[in-house]
Amino acid sequence: MKTRPIYITKFPLLAMLICTLILSDLASAQTTLQVASKTIEKTIGLPAIQVLHIHAEKGDVEIVTWEKPEISVTLQLSARHTIRTTAAGDLSKVRYVAERSGKDYFLRNYISLAEGESKPVSNIKARYVISIPSSVSVDLTNTFGTIKMKGLTKKLRLKADFCTTTIADIKGTIDLQTTFGELDGTSLAGVTSFSGDHTNLRLDQISGTLKVDASYGNVEILPTNGLSSLAVHSKKTEVTLSAKNWRLFNYTVNGAYTSMKLPNGFKWKRNTADFKDAFFFNNQLASVQINTEFGKLTIK
Repeated sequence: MKTRPIYITKFPLLAMLICTLILSDLASAQTTLQVASKTIEKTIGLPAIQVLHIHAEKGDVEIVTWEKPEISVTLQLSARHTIRTTAAGDLSKVRYVAERSGKDYFLRNYISLAEGESKPVSNIKARYVISIPSSVSVDLTNTFGTIKMKGLTKKLRLKADFCTTTIADIKGTIDLQTTFGELDGTSLAGVTSFSGDHTNLRLDQISGTLKVDASYGNVEILPTNGLSSLAVHSKKTEVTLSAKNWRLFNYTVNGAYTSMKLPNGFKWKRNTADFKDAFFFNNQLASVQINTEFGKLTIK
């Protein structure tokens, strides 16, 4: 997992979480952790399944595409504690769902407690390793974990809280929602939307249409010549647009209480300390619209 200084300086809640995890790791390094685990393996035939739904808690989720006409799922559930019987007891409180409903298939891990039963004290984790045909849509929710996906071509809906996410070679309709995390995307094409709060976002080799709504984070976008439309609205965010040839797009940018660094060629409608409006028009079909509040904008 990459770490960036902005988390410590601008994300106090996440900084506190990181410090807590570091202290926990230092403490556990002096003891021997006992691991209780169980593994579930499923193979789901096609073409009946059109959408795979995954609801993970403290999950490490990896999804790759393959040529086989089926979905392969390996789910490992684990509990770690210094006392073996405690780990085993806590693992017994972990449940999972793996079931079909019509053209949808659902995967989920969760904690289930009987009346009066105590919550687990072990470190509970779920690891999903999934191979899937590229034509199957994915609806994924995860908290406190990692996500890796590659090769999807249908629809992707992602909701991630406190996660590190890496996606690549994704086409189609892409809906990304994150809070307190990092998201790196490479080679995204189609209709992409991103909504982020306290997230570091980096999108490289982006084409098609892209809509970004970001607060309290960093946004870096590196488009290809295939970008047809980009709309960014940000608040207390540092936004950077880096294009090989920035003149391939028409621009409308405006900001409130925002610093801007724009290439020579932009024309200013207004350029005061409080409000800024600028544009660049070069008879291009592709358009870029950026609106910022209390942040920083760089186009290069």
